[in-house]
Amino acid sequence: MDTLWIFNPENDIALGNNLRFFTPPRNAMLLRERGAMLPAWIAGDGDIILTSNPADADWLHKMADTLKKNIEILTPGNAVRVSSIRPWGWSHAIVESLARVGLSRHIMPDLERIERIRALSHRRSSVIINRRLAEAGFNAPVPIEFSDIGLLEKHLKGHQDVVVKSPWSSSGRGVIYSSKMDMTRLLSLARGIIKNQGSVLVEPMLDKTIDFAMLFNIGDNGAEYIGLSVFNTLAGGNYSGNIVASEDCLADIIGGYAGRQCLERLKLSLAAILTELIGDAYSGVCGIDMMIYKDKDEVPAIAPCIELNLRHTMGYVSHCLARDILAPGKTGEMNVSYIGNVSKPTLPPCQPKFDSDRRLTEGTLSLIPQNPDFAITLTVK
Repeated sequence: MDTLWIFNPENDIALGNNLRFFTPPRNAMLLRERGAMLPAWIAGDGDIILTSNPADADWLHKMADTLKKNIEILTPGNAVRVSSIRPWGWSHAIVESLARVGLSRHIMPDLERIERIRALSHRRSSVIINRRLAEAGFNAPVPIEFSDIGLLEKHLKGHQDVVVKSPWSSSGRGVIYSSKMDMTRLLSLARGIIKNQGSVLVEPMLDKTIDFAMLFNIGDNGAEYIGLSVFNTLAGGNYSGNIVASEDCLADIIGGYAGRQCLERLKLSLAAILTELIGDAYSGVCGIDMMIYKDKDEVPAIAPCIELNLRHTMGYVSHCLARDILAPGKTGEMNVSYIGNVSKPTLPPCQPKFDSDRRLTEGTLSLIPQNPDFAITLTVK
């Protein structure tokens, strides 16, 4: 209660830029503005959301029965009630922008903690986590970090089908596939990343079967497991949606490839690793992206840490939707799509239907106010 929520999906890009005053790319800013109400599905009763669109208050009023909670828009009148702040993610840029609207810096991480969060959000954390998982007996592919373009070129000549990643990136940005370009172009892109962010990380290209994640909450008791997230990405790596279902259902999907006992061992190991690694630098939700892939013998295997997302994730939104909105026994899909301003003929979505507890049983529920740019929906068929 009295927590302020902010949807700032551009935060990973802001961490890479590391500027107090930061202008996101146009599409990232559009998603932030159009999706400002997305935190309503994860916020608590009596919480507050920051938005630049006053009309969002009408949407919250209309959705009150489905949300099953009262949420307000931030105004000068209720700003004094804000006792804690939960952005999608923390960076110098979000701290500065919130201070400019009059919120106290005392309820935000200080500069030192932001730097610690930024350091932990570096893809170097995946190297640390995978090494510790390997020590715990897991087969964990470990990325290699390069800050010297000559050493990178030598490595690439000896390794085909690799993925080159920038230290900080968002939704597929800064991810380069060697199979999609020649060496000259790849090295040119890598040189630019090294110049701007100090290094690149290289890992083998895996024959992916399915993307998933484990969600944790970081608090006074360390890292505590929340649940699984099974999600979809486009060919370029951009996030497109999540399966919304019970934990048992998601565990059955992933356990069918890797075994549920392996998942149990993995979550216990990661909880211990994250508790030690993160300490008191960050509090709140985080996610470890993973992958089921086929090894050289075509046997399913887990890549147990693709990256650490030290922020809220769409997977956590899906977890809350399954917990609070989805009817028992149902499975749904949460989808994020760019509509654009060009009018396209589409079939109207099936109207949402609810049971007596106001839980979705059928149809499509819009999770944000309708707009000409982005759609975020939950669909049950």
